[in-house]
Amino acid sequence: MNPTPRRRQARTDWHPADIKAALAKAGYTFARIARENDFKVSTSNVLRTMWPRVESIVGEILGVHPAEIWPSRYDAQGNPLRSRGPANVSKRRARCNG
Repeated sequence: MNPTPRRRQARTDWHPADIKAALAKAGYTFARIARENDFKVSTSNVLRTMWPRVESIVGEILGVHPAEIWPSRYDAQGNPLRSRGPANVSKRRARCNG
């Protein structure tokens, strides 16, 4: 009898409350991250949408790679699956200008 092949256990993202708690233990809040990095918007958006730059900052503060915190957002090599940035800005500009 062949044993049933084991499925690779899906890694899940950290719960937002766990991320906030870990940041608090390190003496940080999303507001502090925003201030120290000159962001004009709330960096807490990273809890619900991809934002590799902020994910990297959070990972650095917590001492882990962002792919460990948000495995659903990174490939096997630790690269972001997609990024937020200029592509979104140009789409926004196109809507505003046209």
